[in-house]
Amino acid sequence: MDLRVGPSLDDVHKAGPPLEAIRRMLLRAARARTTVTYGQLMKSFRLSRGRQLSQVIGEVDRVEYDKGSPGFAAIIVRKDTGFPGGGYFCDDRLHFELMRSKDRSTDPSLSAREKKHVLKQQRRIWKYYSQNHRALESNPPA
Repeated sequence: MDLRVGPSLDDVHKAGPPLEAIRRMLLRAARARTTVTYGQLMKSFRLSRGRQLSQVIGEVDRVEYDKGSPGFAAIIVRKDTGFPGGGYFCDDRLHFELMRSKDRSTDPSLSAREKKHVLKQQRRIWKYYSQNHRALESNPPA
C-alpha cells in the first residue's frame, strides 16, 4: 500500500519539472538582485502549490548546496508579503532559534528576526551569484 502524499522526488524528476530551467530562472533573478514569486514558478513550470513546489525548490537548492553555493530559497517569495512563506523556516539547516515546527509552515506572518534573516540571506545570494561566474555553469541535478 502506498501511503505517500503527493509526488516523490523520483516522480518529480520523471514528470519533469525541468529543474535546470527552474535553476536558470532563479539564477537570472539572483544575478539581477531580484526575487521570484511562488506564483511565477508555478505558472512558468506548471507546478502545484504545496509539496511539489517545495520538493522542486528543495531539490534545486540541494544541488546548489552540494556545489558550495547558497541556493535560492530566500529569493523565492510570496507575492503578498515579498518574503518566503513559513515553510522556509522549517528547513533543518537553519539555526535552531529560527526553525519553526512543521505545524507553523503555512503561517505567512514573519517575526522581525525572521525578516532580518531573510534579508541577510537575500543579500548573500545576490552577491554570490552576481560575482561568482562558476555558478553560471549548467549543472543539472543528478
